[in-house]
Amino acid sequence: MSKPEYVEIVEKIFNETRSKPTKDFKYIGKHVVRWDAISKATGKPIFTADLINLLKNPVFVYSVRSKYAHALIKGIDVSEAVNYPGVIKVITSRDIPGINDVGYVLPDQPLIADRKVRYIGDTVALIVAESLENARDAGERVHVDYEPLEVYLDPLQIIEWNGLKEKPHTLIHDERGSDVLTRYKIRVGDVEKAFKEASVIVENEYRTPMQEHAYLEPEVAIAIPEPDGGVTIYAKTQCPFDTRKAVSNVLGLPFNMVRVIAPALGGGFGGAEDVGNEIAAKAALAALYTKKPAVVLHTREESIIGHTKRHPIIARYKHAARRDGTLLGVEAEIILDKGAYASLGPFVAWRAIVHSTGPYRVPNAKIDLAAVYTNKVPGGAFRGFGNPQVTFAVERQMDILAEELGLDPVEIRLRNALRPGDRTVHGQLLDHGVGLVDAIKKAVELSGWYEKRKLYSEAKGTIRRGIGIAVFYHGNSIGAEGADYSSVTLIIQRDGSIIFRTGLTDMGQGSIQGLINIAAEILGVPPSYFKVELPDTASTPDAGPTVASRSTAMGGNATLVAAYKLRKRLNELASSMLGCSSPDDVVIDAPKVYCRDDPEHYITWKELVEQSFWKGVPLQEFGYYRAPPAEWHEETGTGQPYFTYTFGAIVSDVEVDLETGVVRVKDAVTVYDIGRVINRTGAEHHGVGGYIQGMGYALMEDTYYSPEGHVYNTNLSTYHIPTGLDIPERILVDFVEAGYIRGPFGAKGLGEPSIVGIAPSIANAVAHALGSKDANRDVNRIPLTPDTVFSIIKKCGLNKR
Repeated sequence: MSKPEYVEIVEKIFNETRSKPTKDFKYIGKHVVRWDAISKATGKPIFTADLINLLKNPVFVYSVRSKYAHALIKGIDVSEAVNYPGVIKVITSRDIPGINDVGYVLPDQPLIADRKVRYIGDTVALIVAESLENARDAGERVHVDYEPLEVYLDPLQIIEWNGLKEKPHTLIHDERGSDVLTRYKIRVGDVEKAFKEASVIVENEYRTPMQEHAYLEPEVAIAIPEPDGGVTIYAKTQCPFDTRKAVSNVLGLPFNMVRVIAPALGGGFGGAEDVGNEIAAKAALAALYTKKPAVVLHTREESIIGHTKRHPIIARYKHAARRDGTLLGVEAEIILDKGAYASLGPFVAWRAIVHSTGPYRVPNAKIDLAAVYTNKVPGGAFRGFGNPQVTFAVERQMDILAEELGLDPVEIRLRNALRPGDRTVHGQLLDHGVGLVDAIKKAVELSGWYEKRKLYSEAKGTIRRGIGIAVFYHGNSIGAEGADYSSVTLIIQRDGSIIFRTGLTDMGQGSIQGLINIAAEILGVPPSYFKVELPDTASTPDAGPTVASRSTAMGGNATLVAAYKLRKRLNELASSMLGCSSPDDVVIDAPKVYCRDDPEHYITWKELVEQSFWKGVPLQEFGYYRAPPAEWHEETGTGQPYFTYTFGAIVSDVEVDLETGVVRVKDAVTVYDIGRVINRTGAEHHGVGGYIQGMGYALMEDTYYSPEGHVYNTNLSTYHIPTGLDIPERILVDFVEAGYIRGPFGAKGLGEPSIVGIAPSIANAVAHALGSKDANRDVNRIPLTPDTVFSIIKKCGLNKR
């Protein structure tokens, strides 16, 4: 069976450039200023909330939220709210014309609660009023008759170890008949035999927290009713086409009557993936009922209780190894705390199970994972998508195993790390594009690992230093989760400028600059020639969701295909105009176009474009790329879950105060194998940003609940994230480039991977600083707040030395 044309184009470019050094490229791998950097720095972009001032007589929508984390709704009285001054409409579940559901993967999440509430963020009614203040005041006058039910905040109230069987309890999702959302497993080899033959066995229990995205821009949506009965929505969303689908379902309208535009986004990290569906649907309902522009605008408090978080996990791991450190087997039970609704939980859980043994050769594995509903804020998409949680457990296990065997933590990782020609635990052959060992060696060299490890181990006093390493791998793009495709449109204007259109969003991560670099390199024109249009379901092509580190790997391929087709046509015309020996001899180095052997005889880029119009050469091209097929066998957890993997090694150098438990990261080195580096500036900044966010996950971030299910820390004054004072003195980001044949110029993704290994590297460094075997085992949960660390210090008697 022949390959699709788009695959042949991508592979052709890779094979032609795989040995080409970065210095010989014009734009690929260079430090290019991103397309919107200057405008962002000068405050020029228009974010969604900025549009409110342009509206005439808008209405404001306020969500009345449940006062209980788990309760039946016996009745609702909105009469007092309806009569409150300035109120135009009160919307309840009975007023939804289409389907009352905004669930992302499963239809388990009503837009407006009708029968029961499952967490304190559940919406029971929408107040539509002339001002946001009036809407909020009227919300206090909605009276709901609740029948409170038992609140479950710990998944171990619902499920038990040794088989992950569900316990008898009052079901949160009684309509499903179970509060276990999904289960996954891996069954490879003979685990019992592996543990019998092992020289060393280590086991421990690990916990990770519920992390808030804490993006700069809280949720906002504006809906404008159209004369034909449709609606146009400006919304904070990473995935405008998915948002359109959700809104269409709620309104009972076809897709072509719902237009979603994604203005500039002030951060997403996955949190703007599914919440966009909810806020857009609420605004659209209000707009269609009132025939006026409608605004949904969240405060920080509403944002924190109203959008999804990183899933907490509880995991029990057991590793078996030979005396030389070779891994024989891994056994684990993992419980994913789902919160009240599925959101993207089934996919998060699946990615977690895929990565649950780390980037190592593991011949025998028995892993069980269950995602469990609780009465917390739902868990959803968050940078890393299930991998940071399991990587924390695996990498802590590797350090404990190294200590038991008397090995350096680097050595045990090098002994077991995946290399070209190896197979993953799932049986997937990694025949190329595996730069893990090189990444480890480079990180060790750049960090001064061996010298610091020895020096810190001999230190005394109340201020201790420690150095830790963590490694990881991360599957690129969606994989076996679903349809994995992307697309772009390139349109060369008559003056030679170029319009770039795609449904992929830039939420601040700068990935679109990488796509522009690809198009610029192939077409031979500067990135400044391009104008990026906003994602718009009415005009930009559906490129799939902006998730899973797929913008470069997938959108980049679609861009490459479109640019290649345009370049081929331009070369043919230029060859005839210049008299080149063949189209392949045409050099486009805008503003000049010439034959390779006669650079003094040239035409201009504008002349070439003008002639294209006169000669009828099409200068608009649609680029499409579909990922290689993924494969997953549910009963064994084997197959080819992702087409390729990003690899990385992180070394963290920390200082621990034995008198207070305060941990400070002093130095960090991160080395990633992302194939060919496309946008070096963006990649380096990704590494820095990922480290800082991962540091917050490791040391300070968690969501705390009252016994009744109310979130205690609903603002950034109580939900602590890293500030400028917490940033290490150095965060060094470097790369190895083990290219992948089906990536654009060999590139792979970095957006999500840049957070995956940070927390375990810091935890391993803290354990090293504490210098105690017991403390090493007790560093088994994050965040490592001063209270947590000091409790370990006190328990192990380290503060008495």
